[in-house]
Amino acid sequence: MSKNARYMQRMGELLVFHEIINRPEELTEENFDDTVMAFQEKADILVDANPRWETLWHLQYPWVLQFQKLPFVRCGADKLNGIEGFDHLLLRKDTAEKYNAVRQEVLDRGGVITTSGGKRSLSEKASAGRSATSMHYPGLAFDLALVSGFFKPDTDPFVITRGEDGYWVVWCRADLGDEKELNAVYWEWWKGGIDLEKTVQGKFINFTEICAKHGFSPIRPRKGFTRPENRKYISCEWWHFQANDLLIPELSQFGIELLKIEGYSPEYIRTTSEDVWSRSRVIYQINWS
Repeated sequence: MSKNARYMQRMGELLVFHEIINRPEELTEENFDDTVMAFQEKADILVDANPRWETLWHLQYPWVLQFQKLPFVRCGADKLNGIEGFDHLLLRKDTAEKYNAVRQEVLDRGGVITTSGGKRSLSEKASAGRSATSMHYPGLAFDLALVSGFFKPDTDPFVITRGEDGYWVVWCRADLGDEKELNAVYWEWWKGGIDLEKTVQGKFINFTEICAKHGFSPIRPRKGFTRPENRKYISCEWWHFQANDLLIPELSQFGIELLKIEGYSPEYIRTTSEDVWSRSRVIYQINWS
């Protein structure tokens, strides 16, 4: 199977760390299977040339224990009158740098960023609105304030429209934005359950586009929102953006991302939440997204 350049580079670096090859560029499509099998033999695990959860964990776990740990960083946000939210959020350092770039661009255009939070404590259990492998646990995602859009499109700081493939597009009202006429999607209230649409005019910037520029991606609404009956607003997810740019498809693992964080030792994660630790080996874009 063809692998992209980022995947091959990281795999090469890990194989150098384990002294299987001397330089990352020695790993090629042609010798990939043989090189992976050489590592599997050395690690005394199943030799099948298939770098899935067990192989990736054995490759990355010793490496991440020597990784230069990343602290959580406090980032600013806008707390607006009449809208429930916070004036700051915590994100992992590499994510915080990307978020701050987004925030600066939005502020420069006269917009705001509200928030319902970033980092999620390991002790917060999964629920109808919380995935057990949420990007919030390793501080890789932030939420706009859940009620700063979708209910009052004529005045809300954020207006939501339909994008491609089931994704939302989020627009931010901004003094220096472009004049737009948007077909806003909204509910009448938290438990409204019926998608309504109306035309909204004003000055807007494309918040989703700005986030993409700095490595953040939206997610689709979950089935709790898209099912025909008993629809749950908490599953709408228009507010959620995650730093997919920091992850490598088919290689990055949930537990490895947690272990990159300052103070997050295996013992700390396990004792704080056995449920979270039990999912450590899931792989980005295989069984984690």
